[in-house]
Amino acid sequence: MSDERRSWSQKAASPFGEAHIWPSASLLLAYPAYSGTAFVAPCIQSKSEPPKCETFSALSSKITEKVASAVKESGVKEGLCLVNAMHITASVYINDDESGLISDYDKWLEKLAPHEPLSGYRHNRTGEDNGDAHLKRQVMGREVVVAITGGRLDLGPWEQIFYGEFDGRRKKRVLIKIIGE
Repeated sequence: MSDERRSWSQKAASPFGEAHIWPSASLLLAYPAYSGTAFVAPCIQSKSEPPKCETFSALSSKITEKVASAVKESGVKEGLCLVNAMHITASVYINDDESGLISDYDKWLEKLAPHEPLSGYRHNRTGEDNGDAHLKRQVMGREVVVAITGGRLDLGPWEQIFYGEFDGRRKKRVLIKIIGE
């Protein structure tokens, strides 16, 4: 491990011996007001560089490459990578990158928790109109943990990491935490 990496990591005891924990790389997600399709601008930011941004147009955006980049930058060869949506109306999940499946999820979630009628959610009486987004996030999950093996994400042959946005009102971020050696 380089001295530069060692200087900004922290040593921590773990059940597997001593591990290095790197400050998280935050994947910042900025959304304009929701209008059926969220416009995602994920940016990955590290201590050493300004944010790098890309734009996507979907309710579910594949972020596997961004997470893999953070793992590579960390220098961890064996460990775990936590990817957390960091907001109560967004989700991180793992599944197949197949457009029909993503569309099926969107349709299924809308049947489970339709956006309208707004009066169908007690939460919406608080002045918000995103009661459905909270329920969709609960179904899809908050975070994923992926093993790191040989310095790479250890995903199944068809598995990809996705960020799901169900509200689109505020700037949001995905938190990536990497632990290992």
